[in-house]
Amino acid sequence: MTVLGMQVWVSWLCLGWLVAAQASETRRTEAGDYPIVEYTAQVGMDAWQFAGAKPEHLLMMATNTQWHYKTVSPWGVLNGRLMLSPKTTLSLKARSNQAMGSHVDELSADWAVSPKFGLKAGVVDYKTSWCRTYDIDSPWVRENDPFCTVVSTSGPSGGAPGVQAYVNIPVGIYRMQGIAGMYNPLLMNYNTREFSNINYPFYSVEKNKKQGASLSILNLETATEFRLGVLGAQQSARVNQAWDAEPFRMAQTYGIVFAGLSFYVTPKLNLRLQTLRHVTENKHVSDPGATLPHIWRGVNLKRTSNAMELSYQMSAQDIFALAVNNYDFSTSWIETNAPFPGYTYRSDYAQYHQRAMSLAWRRDWAQGVFTALQITRSRFAQQDAYLEIDRAASTNGLGLRIGYQF
Repeated sequence: MTVLGMQVWVSWLCLGWLVAAQASETRRTEAGDYPIVEYTAQVGMDAWQFAGAKPEHLLMMATNTQWHYKTVSPWGVLNGRLMLSPKTTLSLKARSNQAMGSHVDELSADWAVSPKFGLKAGVVDYKTSWCRTYDIDSPWVRENDPFCTVVSTSGPSGGAPGVQAYVNIPVGIYRMQGIAGMYNPLLMNYNTREFSNINYPFYSVEKNKKQGASLSILNLETATEFRLGVLGAQQSARVNQAWDAEPFRMAQTYGIVFAGLSFYVTPKLNLRLQTLRHVTENKHVSDPGATLPHIWRGVNLKRTSNAMELSYQMSAQDIFALAVNNYDFSTSWIETNAPFPGYTYRSDYAQYHQRAMSLAWRRDWAQGVFTALQITRSRFAQQDAYLEIDRAASTNGLGLRIGYQF
């Protein structure tokens, strides 16, 4: 069993432990003693129906999965904290569904050195996305933003083993939090495949070092919140292609900038806006004695994602939501003319554009039961000069979620 597989089993064992601990510690918690257990857990079933044939992966619908796709599939999330003392907290966030697979998003220890300064270590969040995965009131069966629902897209912006230092500063009616961290997804084999969005059939990542910082500002009176995150990475990988092609190494860097804003237009209507920019640059380096030049190719990737979400709390039981997003991916490259001198540069070599819109209604019933109904339309256009591809596709989907919250 891989280390990641062990993490998944540990996460679900922890769920059982948290439930049992909550019951046994109730009397002590009420008295303010430690340890204190806090958690939310949700489980349920999702069902999807699509117009026409099964949507292809590029449409970023529910059929873009890590497991074999099933029309009706189970899911579960756990968000738990174990407070060992006023200064020490253990946190766990884990999820399991067919779209993202089984994954531990956070498994960390937090030490509050003072009321304004602290340290966190373990599997931690980069803070370069704003997903509703662990929200207890999410109206969505499946979020529009591919950075929240598609592994190949979200990997570079999610989280990994690392160390973070943070500050919490109250300024009048505002609460400000700043975080700086260093990360390495290769530690404990947490993620040995993430390499920006480069994906060769046969490759092994040899280096994946990251550094990031984030800022969040919350208005305590109006609940208006602003988030900003930046992340940089230095990576290298060994690539072995077909038997008749020489192996080589890729050395690359990438940078991510994320910004998000959430505020209430009216007491019941919330607007959330978020944007992300991701730029990757790499070079292909030949082994000594290879027939190709030392550096024979370079590939640049640019990704942008913009999402808007409106949610209306009609009543204590009913939420209606509208989401719109666009996701763009472009590639350019430079390649040697060997055995002739010089290089050839191809700008906008391959492009991909995806657009989606969703409407949802969530209803909270009695005793922790809730349902969500969602309609989504997605379309994409793809152009690839090398493969001579120029096409577009679209689909409509209807999703139903039945869930239970502990």
